[in-house]
Amino acid sequence: MRKIPVELEYKIKIPAEWAEELGLKNAVILEKTSTGIMVQPFYTLTWDEVFAEKLTIGQQVFALDLSEVSGDDLLF
Repeated sequence: MRKIPVELEYKIKIPAEWAEELGLKNAVILEKTSTGIMVQPFYTLTWDEVFAEKLTIGQQVFALDLSEVSGDDLLF
């Protein structure tokens, strides 16, 4: 077991090899458990990753009933 001091402002510095092994980058998630604190990696997505799986537009044919739509229904 290795002891790690808690610094001012409750900062904890973990060894670099632990961070690399656990995949910790810029941020982590802390979860309070009954036995202590669990530290998990927090992954942020880039916009490219968010839009990597686009929904495909199917060839669905449908008819719109515009008989009850007026100019007041449009939002600008």
